[in-house]
Amino acid sequence: MMRGAFPDVQWTLEETVAESHTVAARFTMQGTHDGEFFGIPASGNKISVQAMNFYYLSDGRIVGEQGQPDLLGVIQQIGAVPAP
Repeated sequence: MMRGAFPDVQWTLEETVAESHTVAARFTMQGTHDGEFFGIPASGNKISVQAMNFYYLSDGRIVGEQGQPDLLGVIQQIGAVPAP
């Protein structure tokens, strides 16, 4: 979904915290809105938002993941809703 809307998307790892079999990671996500995103046509706008993911490990492998990007920030930056 992200690569279709933001083909040049880049994630920069900012911070990680690990405990037991869980790793939390905070990223900065940047890219250019060059494709449809949730029905919003390409705007050509550049975005930069934070994202947070949790990775669940077993035997040294990732067996699950939950992630939450700042979707409000994305849709504000592509011009779909006004920014405050």
